[in-house]
Amino acid sequence: MTNVTDFRPWPKIPRFNREFVLTEKIDGTNAQVAIKRLPDDENASRYLNQHGYSVVSKEDGLYILRAGSRKRWIAPNRQKMDGTQVQDNYNFAAWVADNSTTLANLGEGTHYGEWYGRGIQHGYGMAGRKFALFNTTRWGAHGQGLPDSSPAELTVVPELARVRGHLLNETIRDSMRLLRTLGSVAEPGAKAEGIVVFSVEANQCYKVLLENDDLPKGLVA
Repeated sequence: MTNVTDFRPWPKIPRFNREFVLTEKIDGTNAQVAIKRLPDDENASRYLNQHGYSVVSKEDGLYILRAGSRKRWIAPNRQKMDGTQVQDNYNFAAWVADNSTTLANLGEGTHYGEWYGRGIQHGYGMAGRKFALFNTTRWGAHGQGLPDSSPAELTVVPELARVRGHLLNETIRDSMRLLRTLGSVAEPGAKAEGIVVFSVEANQCYKVLLENDDLPKGLVA
């Protein structure tokens, strides 16, 4: 319905000839770790008594960690005091809880990534699982910016290229050709799924798949 009382301005249009970051699309499940430093005057006891939160003490104060999937908060699959069962997502929340002390070194913020490996989608032939962070600008194209004490399972999605808009189509073709020929960069020897194109100017991601890119996800067998 048209609203004639609240004015809606036309949004600012991002410039196309700005930077785009191309990374390998990992075939797993979307995940996130939210980290917050508690104000010095806030009591942490209420988090200690809630399932799904981790409290970590560092030199500069207390930090709260919480795991999430793409759509909801999750927690380790352990029975709650009231008898209900909390749902995890391929044991990602359990991994965050078990590694909360070192994950807290990522710092405040919401850290998005892909939880992938054994038993998730096609699994890449892996015996274990990894959490690949999306933000290569912050953590480096090869994860060189990750804290030294990071868990062994923490990594960064492979960055394939950084280009301006006028070179984007050509670079997408080259990146797709690379993955189609050589397979996954994240897990050598495994089949690649495709790429993610991130527009820095628009703060928006787009995906390009090696197979069935023209079909909605629900129609892919």
